[in-house]
Amino acid sequence: MLVCAALGAVVANRAPRPVAFLAVTHLVPVGMMVTASDLEAVSIAPVAGLDAIPLRDAGQVIGHRAIELLEPGSLLVPGDLTSERGLPAGTALVGASLAVNQMPTELAPGQRVLVVLTGTASAGEDSATSSGSAVGTPSADGGSASGGSVPSPTGPPGSVLTQATVTSISAPGGLSGTSGAESAAFVATLEVPEAAAATVTAASAAGDISLAVLGGSDDAGASL
Repeated sequence: MLVCAALGAVVANRAPRPVAFLAVTHLVPVGMMVTASDLEAVSIAPVAGLDAIPLRDAGQVIGHRAIELLEPGSLLVPGDLTSERGLPAGTALVGASLAVNQMPTELAPGQRVLVVLTGTASAGEDSATSSGSAVGTPSADGGSASGGSVPSPTGPPGSVLTQATVTSISAPGGLSGTSGAESAAFVATLEVPEAAAATVTAASAAGDISLAVLGGSDDAGASL
């Protein structure tokens, strides 16, 4: 019995002791900053090949941007984050208000999409376009979307304005999913090339875009 007890003590001393690592508590979309409230400490015994970030390094990752979709319950690893605290050079974030017939069902953060010009809004504005009035120029009531500098999003229906990455999507009324009337507005935040930001914003304001999800979007997050 004494020998067994001694062997047990030796094995216990050699077993890896639990270490506190960082785990994700809330869904963090691609491109979003990681905050302290998004993380928690979990104690697990380290194993060979484990690349999780230890709790002691929390100060070095808070404020960094997610380049992968971070899901609750997952361990945080270095490859999930970039040290760049802002958007990559040459990119911009734009908001798009979308009805359920302007986007795929279950549109989700991290997906790569095509921003497609539908032509539905511009079809009813041919007379305004022919008179030389472009989107973003002062209107009859004296208003202007951007001081007259926004390019007109006119073009054949089905024209691709740009590729983008979805960084967030919110349902109307705080609901999840995409069920409801076609007029219900969802708000998507898209990371787009800077050169396309004004055109996408103008087309979205006119209700003139739809999104098409690209294949291979599960590994989205790379900047365009």
